[in-house]
Amino acid sequence: MKLNIEIGTKYVITGTTHDLVLSEKRVVNDGDKAGQEYLSRLGYYSKFEHLVKELCHREILASEAQSLQALHQHIKVLGLSLSKAVDDFVESKS
Repeated sequence: MKLNIEIGTKYVITGTTHDLVLSEKRVVNDGDKAGQEYLSRLGYYSKFEHLVKELCHREILASEAQSLQALHQHIKVLGLSLSKAVDDFVESKS
């Protein structure tokens, strides 16, 4: 089964039975393809748990949270978003 799981509007998880790829959605700013969306690969992973850890790490570093409570809320929202995206993917394949 080939994976293609969109996590919110920022990330996409793709892969096969052998690997997983975490990509970030980006937009071309100039040139002939200005305004077009593309995927920028952030990493390759052999286990889903490693991909999720990297995703959390990136989101924590990018977060503007000023307190542990705000950071906790940010991580909670990310977890819910990831869970919903995986559930939607599984439902679409059944």
